[in-house]
Amino acid sequence: MRVLLVYYTGTYNTRFLTDRLEAHLRARGHETERVEIRRGTPAADAAGFDAVGFGYPIYGFNAPLPFERYVKKVRLAPGQKFFIYKNSGETFAMNNASSRILLRRMKRRKAAFAGEYHFVMPYNIHFPFAHDFVRELLQKDEKLLRVLVYDLEHGTPAHIGSNPVYNAAAAAVSVQKIGGAVNSFFYRVDKDKCTLCGKCAKNCPEDNIRIERGRVRFGHRCDMCMRCSFFCPQNAVRIGFLEGWKVNGGYRLREALEEGPPDAPYITAESRGFYKCFIRHFADIDARYAARFPDGS
Repeated sequence: MRVLLVYYTGTYNTRFLTDRLEAHLRARGHETERVEIRRGTPAADAAGFDAVGFGYPIYGFNAPLPFERYVKKVRLAPGQKFFIYKNSGETFAMNNASSRILLRRMKRRKAAFAGEYHFVMPYNIHFPFAHDFVRELLQKDEKLLRVLVYDLEHGTPAHIGSNPVYNAAAAAVSVQKIGGAVNSFFYRVDKDKCTLCGKCAKNCPEDNIRIERGRVRFGHRCDMCMRCSFFCPQNAVRIGFLEGWKVNGGYRLREALEEGPPDAPYITAESRGFYKCFIRHFADIDARYAARFPDGS
């Protein structure tokens, strides 16, 4: 099977998932190609692929605007399979509606739905996840990746149920897509910390940051992906209205995955507050994995 992976990534969570998905597919003997979306990326040619995977991080219960713009240009043939692998930092039900625009577009093109899968990855805003929690998340993600590949091989698409209420609510908050442009007027750099290393300008997926006359300048094509603030080595980028929620510093995902699960489960039946939503999500992944791999291999 030849699989094309088309994805948008902000702080590289979706890139990491794509790396892992590609590894699982190749381990099963499948061929893969991939296209990472950034400003100016040519339209992917999906001709000749047995399946196309679309990957994205969920922003405010919706797919990112650069992703939505790009996939308009990706043409699938009638009957060509596609699947979705999306991720967020939590499992709130409104996230179920995030693919509604993509699904409608693929339906109009008569593409064949082959599954939708929701992965959980650590936050790049609000607050940082504890290391042991990240380790546990990645172990569950590995199981779900194997489920995805199994389903793709066996032609058993997994659906994520949405409903008119979730769809309407997600559509209502999708107006936050203009929030990046508005908030970008308030982006600043701490001159006492910034060394003008240029990392933010080089890595911005929208080419929205530039260095002019010894100063960092922000344009207004921002989608609030948080790459500039998250990976600034000096923690010098100030993100406007969201400064109080800023998270700085990567999670070293490959190392966390290699470490394996934490010594004791991070999420338990007694988990409360924000963490309570993961009880059902983890149980669902375990059940789906056990149904496909009853011997646990």
